[in-house]
Amino acid sequence: MRNAPSKQSRTGARAALTGWALAGCGLLAGVIGFTAASPLYGYAYEVRDMPVFWLAGGMAAAGAVFLVLPWLIRASRVLKPGLATGLLWAMLGAGLAMRLVLFASEPALEDDFQRYLWDGAVTASGLNPYETSPEAAMAADPEVKALGRLGRESGLTLGRINHPQLRTLYPPVAQGAFALAYWLEPWSLNAWRALILLSDLAAIALLLLLLRDLGRSPLWATLYWWNPVALKELYNSAHMDALVVPLMLGALVLAIRHRPLSATTALTLAAGIKIWPVILLPLIWRAILNQPKKLLPAIALALFGGVLLAWPIVSAGLDPSSGLTAYASKWKTNSAMFLMLDGLAGQALDILRIEALSSGLLARLAIVLAMGALVVWQCRTAAGDAQAIVRKALIITGAMFLLSPAQFPWYYLWVLPLLALVPVRGLLVLTATLPLYYTAFYFLSNQTYEVYSERLIWLIWLPAWGLLAWEARHWAASLLISLLPSRKARETS
Repeated sequence: MRNAPSKQSRTGARAALTGWALAGCGLLAGVIGFTAASPLYGYAYEVRDMPVFWLAGGMAAAGAVFLVLPWLIRASRVLKPGLATGLLWAMLGAGLAMRLVLFASEPALEDDFQRYLWDGAVTASGLNPYETSPEAAMAADPEVKALGRLGRESGLTLGRINHPQLRTLYPPVAQGAFALAYWLEPWSLNAWRALILLSDLAAIALLLLLLRDLGRSPLWATLYWWNPVALKELYNSAHMDALVVPLMLGALVLAIRHRPLSATTALTLAAGIKIWPVILLPLIWRAILNQPKKLLPAIALALFGGVLLAWPIVSAGLDPSSGLTAYASKWKTNSAMFLMLDGLAGQALDILRIEALSSGLLARLAIVLAMGALVVWQCRTAAGDAQAIVRKALIITGAMFLLSPAQFPWYYLWVLPLLALVPVRGLLVLTATLPLYYTAFYFLSNQTYEVYSERLIWLIWLPAWGLLAWEARHWAASLLISLLPSRKARETS
């Protein structure tokens, strides 16, 4: 009888290791297969002729494999320390291999990187990327204008930039990264991918550090390192959101170590890549609310940095040709939530007979107010420990992602690293459902986009909302209990 637990542990360990091997090999095989097929998504083909549904289906299947990982991580608790360490290194090595394989892939259905390459060349050449649109650069005389000469040198890049009539919206820190990629190798997608990889390596190191601070198994980092959506959007599509992740995680590490000024600096730099990290600043400052000698310098630093980073964009003008203006006022895609809010806002305006406001603007204002209220609620009390800080950061960031008018798959990277720290099934399931987004390109190319925007989009979001509602019932019950007076207080009254 004494041998029974030992035999059971060995059986559990073998099952866990077998599961890890199957999941890792399956995901790596999927990455290799996708890379081999990626030329079918090249510029030589029309979107309607691309195997879009194979991409969406393959990504969804990879997402289904990914959803087994939380079970494998929990099952790995029976592993001996030496074996667990070996498994961690194997996990890190497999994730790195997946990334390196994707360096050879042709970007599928995304071309934002063309703008990055162009902006990097403009910035590295000493020109102002906020002054002129790519469309204007195409019209510039290469014999007279430096911008025209740069456009001629760009080859096919300039002509492949989406929304060429708009001036760039990417903030100055992002522009510095684009310029660095240009200095490494002009017009090179893989030079840009190399910077993404360096940023990603910093992110996984910080994630492992946070997991140690939380007392959780380092294997939870697999939820980020092996995530199929992250792999596709960072190393195939080469989206620049990777640059934000280590700065956000670094801010949390610094906040946990009671270094609010340094954490503020990290989030301000992150906002110089994409603006959204500013929403986490109140969470950082809440711990020093009663310490003005620390709070005031942190606020001053954020304000000074914000003005410094915003000035190049604002000074160039926020007219309709500004990418930032267009994005803030018009961009909406892949969001069933915003679709509902927009519809409700339109009905309210019709009932009230208000014509001065658009439904889209009213819906955006409602989102801003909702997010403001959520941040205030989360900051009503100071986070007492590392777990509380991370949990509050996840709630704020997750809500922003779910309410955003634009919910591209690469925006999932805002919340994904935090899910490795606080796994939430309602958000993890999006790894398997978000790939349906890629089918939108097929319907758009066939002028039947409403099939996607009015029907298929619900298959992405309803599973996530349903699971979140299921999980939230426990939170709601706990909140209700905390608000009710205790039995002792009732008896006293």
